[in-house]
Amino acid sequence: MTDPYDIILMPWITEKTLEARRVADEDSGYKENNNRIEFIVRKDATKPQIRDAVEQMFDVKVDKVNTRFTITGKHASVRLAEGYDAEDAALKLGAF
Repeated sequence: MTDPYDIILMPWITEKTLEARRVADEDSGYKENNNRIEFIVRKDATKPQIRDAVEQMFDVKVDKVNTRFTITGKHASVRLAEGYDAEDAALKLGAF
């Protein structure tokens, strides 16, 4: 098993990714249920490796991993499974 810190290079924190971590809350009028965190990962990292690394690092279950290549590197957008909160995981990152 590869060290998860070799797969996940750093969190990608922007205004848009901070908004994507939110869970739907009808009381506040926020209807989208994104529950996502975004990371910069190794260029050769596969989706299963990214999923395993995030699950191991943050003690969560991952529902889906989307990846894309940009000028800043390979990005992984990780949606957490129901019952897990991306805000709690982001707190562990020190994103707030």
